[in-house]
Amino acid sequence: KQYMVPEHGAEAVDTMWVIKRALDPNGILNPGKILPDLP
Repeated sequence: KQYMVPEHGAEAVDTMWVIKRALDPNGILNPGKILPDLP
């Protein structure tokens, strides 16, 4: 998780969060496992 932003960039991680929220609006699929926490 800690290397997501340096490796992919902040814009890409933001896009990943948009997709995650669209597919999992209740946050029940692997919460906190892959994406870094929102700032």
